[in-house]
Amino acid sequence: MVSIHPHFTIKDGKMDQCIALLEEILVLTKANEPDCLFFNITTCGSNKAYVREAYKDGAAALFHLKNMGHMIPKLFEVSDITVQVQGPAKEIEPLKEILPDADFYEAISGF
Repeated sequence: MVSIHPHFTIKDGKMDQCIALLEEILVLTKANEPDCLFFNITTCGSNKAYVREAYKDGAAALFHLKNMGHMIPKLFEVSDITVQVQGPAKEIEPLKEILPDADFYEAISGF
């Protein structure tokens, strides 16, 4: 499994717009990506949002990023974004090219 964890610091007055964009991504992901295991949107206060999303493997995560690439510039218009990616080293390696500024955490144990 590979999980992606984008953190959004929403620009003043843009919370509703940011959430609407994330909801649009959620709907598209659910309809078109059967290897997405979950996709949750959460908020903290009036200026932070967070998405918890996981995929069967690195290929499914990469498909998602390419599938939703057109939405990323819109999200940057309303927020500042930092991203963490977590999973087995061989599964997350291909994502490094498409997410060069993300923090990559290699899974070392768990169940």
